[in-house]
Amino acid sequence: MSKFAIGEQVENVANGRESGTIVAVFPTVDGSFRYAVDTEGYGALQFFAEEKLAPALTSEGVT
Repeated sequence: MSKFAIGEQVENVANGRESGTIVAVFPTVDGSFRYAVDTEGYGALQFFAEEKLAPALTSEGVT
């Protein structure tokens, strides 16, 4: 089962804490997951491995 779901807000912890919304989840042949993320400010989807993402933080804590 994937760690994140479509619609969740996440941050890219590997590269400067970019944030965005998960728009698709893809299983890989090795049993892990990759995520298509609509990253704010880029106007295009970016794809990330699960270990590169974390739940986005808000002023109230974790979303």
